Amino acid sequence: MGASVTLPDGRQFEVFRESKRDGAPGPEQVTLVVWFRLRAIPVGARVRRYLFERLCLVNTLLFAGFDGYRMKLWMVDADTSDYAGLYSWRSADEAETYARYIVGVLSPFSQRGSLGYQVLPGPALEACFGDAAPSSSPW
Repeated sequence: MGASVTLPDGRQFEVFRESKRDGAPGPEQVTLVVWFRLRAIPVGARVRRYLFERLCLVNTLLFAGFDGYRMKLWMVDADTSDYAGLYSWRSADEAETYARYIVGVLSPFSQRGSLGYQVLPGPALEACFGDAAPSSSPW
């Protein structure tokens, strides 16, 4: 972990956790990017950020059971306290279904205007990493 990732919009994040689900990727395979800033974790709130990042393990249940989920990189921008998830999904329809769900879950806890997502065609994660891809990444 600790790899630096640049999202398609140019923002940079550091990977702090990776989650995977066994199984072969689908023929369509897409990338989903979700980003947000939690109201309870303002800039500079190191203890809250530390606790949230450990609590994220419990959140795995929110997406691991969704059809089509393959992998997630959990990411943070320590300077802004922004968070992002970079996912691999089997299909665009499955990624879109999950994205609408997670936006609904995160909305009450996120700062207004900080929450969004984008479904990218293909396994576009290589472009986000440059030369710093995690060694265990299937991309």
